[in-house]
Amino acid sequence: MTIQPFVKDGKVMENSTGYRQVISTLTAIASQVSKQKFYKIPIADYMPVLVGKSGYSLDILNWRTFSDGEDFDTGIIGNAGNKNKIQEVDATLDSVSQIVYPWAKGISYTIFQVEQAALAGNFFSLIEAKEVSRKTNWDLGIQKKAFFGYGDSKGLLNQAGATTNTTTITKRLNGMTAAELNSFVGAILGVYRTNCNYTAYPTHFVIPETDWNGLGQFPDATYPLKSRLAILEETFRVMTMNPNFKILPLAYCDKANFDETNNIYLLYNSDPTSLKFDIPLDYQMSTTASINGFQWANVAWGSFAPLALLRPKELMYFTNTAT
Repeated sequence: MTIQPFVKDGKVMENSTGYRQVISTLTAIASQVSKQKFYKIPIADYMPVLVGKSGYSLDILNWRTFSDGEDFDTGIIGNAGNKNKIQEVDATLDSVSQIVYPWAKGISYTIFQVEQAALAGNFFSLIEAKEVSRKTNWDLGIQKKAFFGYGDSKGLLNQAGATTNTTTITKRLNGMTAAELNSFVGAILGVYRTNCNYTAYPTHFVIPETDWNGLGQFPDATYPLKSRLAILEETFRVMTMNPNFKILPLAYCDKANFDETNNIYLLYNSDPTSLKFDIPLDYQMSTTASINGFQWANVAWGSFAPLALLRPKELMYFTNTAT
């Protein structure tokens, strides 16, 4: 039996993507379709995500208030001299603006595409594959913008207003000796509290995934009582008085995925009054329609506003160049 190759533009295509694949009568077609996979994470575990607020607005204005007044002692009054004068306090305002970026993408298909895909059997749906591809495009894009921002708008990993510390974490946590790990645990919370003037405790510690993957080992193999991760989690939860404190891995924190020079660690307060990522319009689709009975199309759209850092002192970066 002669198998006819797939010829396109006068060239033989030995392994082309598309519907037409060379098979023989001895070829069995698997009932499962292998789909492309991507790095996906639930961004709401890492930061407050506000969905469905502000609709079709061009931007979001976030007000901040500041106390303005002399110290407490100036409010003490008496009968002598100017002690009977009532002092006043005031409050000042400023704002942090978020640009809202609209997004839209379409898909289309023709009778030929649908019918040719149908000839391949009931193993996949061309229309479904196109829809899944577009939704994946949205999900991955929103994920990346949440951490890196877009244009002049920044994400969780590159806020100019946050403090960067280069001395507290000088090597990977999974490579520290027991003494080094003990010293780190005893120092990092104090560094954070000093940075925010003792006004907040952190709720999240986000670390490079390559470091996280080694935290299952014990700091001292002679006394394998608790893993490094267990020690860190227990310490943070006790010292912050927060049983829900999270330590999370993030591949974007590895220097190969960050700036190719630094690994970055984040310690911060994940609270919508401190920082937030907005999705004013979540992913939605129009009805599929045709104007000629031969081609069909629809559009999906949404919008996002990169991270607003409302309290810069409550987000802190720690970097090193460890391999």
